[in-house]
Amino acid sequence: MVFLDIDGTLLPAGTSSVPDRTRRAVADVMARGIKVVLTTGRPVHNVLPVAEQFGMGRGCFFIASNGAVTGVITGNRRNPFELLDQRTFDARGAFSVAMAAHREVCMAVEVPGVGWRVNTRFAPGQLSGEQELVPAKQLWSDGEVTRAVVRAPGAAGLVPDLVDAGYTAYAAGLDHVDVTRRNVSKWTDADRLSRRWRIDRFDTAAAGDGENDLPLIRQAGWSCAMWHAPRQVQEAANYVAGPVQEEGVVSWLDSLVLSNRVARPLPVRAGAGAS
Repeated sequence: MVFLDIDGTLLPAGTSSVPDRTRRAVADVMARGIKVVLTTGRPVHNVLPVAEQFGMGRGCFFIASNGAVTGVITGNRRNPFELLDQRTFDARGAFSVAMAAHREVCMAVEVPGVGWRVNTRFAPGQLSGEQELVPAKQLWSDGEVTRAVVRAPGAAGLVPDLVDAGYTAYAAGLDHVDVTRRNVSKWTDADRLSRRWRIDRFDTAAAGDGENDLPLIRQAGWSCAMWHAPRQVQEAANYVAGPVQEEGVVSWLDSLVLSNRVARPLPVRAGAGAS
């Protein structure tokens, strides 16, 4: 089973067209009987167009929003996906941290499969999908959310404070921070999907390029970091691929083979609430 980041790994960040060699390499991996799960910081609505380019149809799973959302492709044109798991949290504390540090801050909460609710319009390219403008207090008054975004000059410096406040926070640039529930990462649901199919952790593989990929790269049995990945990500990986502009991930994808390990039965827990 292989978990693949999208931006900066399968295709250059900010683009939408998968290069031909990469597309063929992923198709070849799937043809060998290896399950492929797109595992990305992208929101759901930005995952499906990439999945379609790889020929991923009905029954293919994906992990979006840095592990906060897991879904499956239905093959239904009207309802193309089903959300299986949403790891939600109360964003009020995160926004309080941001507003205490910045007089004017752009804030958003994700609406999975649709877009975002925002307190002010984000510039083109800063958020993907529809933006619904709402009063700031409404961002956190409608209940728990899957992901929040904080954008302000130097917002990356807020990451330690957000972590101390009990959130998972990743800087997606100097001025942009993604916030999710505490202890949620791409590995969180990658591990759950592996257990769902009784796939041993050592029979999993993962590729990525950012700090948000670090938990996944550390835990997967065979991992790949891209050439431009931060040093700590490269050091955690088994393999460092060439630049994304040169489709560097292809050589790593070509190295993947189907495991002959026999699936182990899932442990059965005794006692109240066991399942």
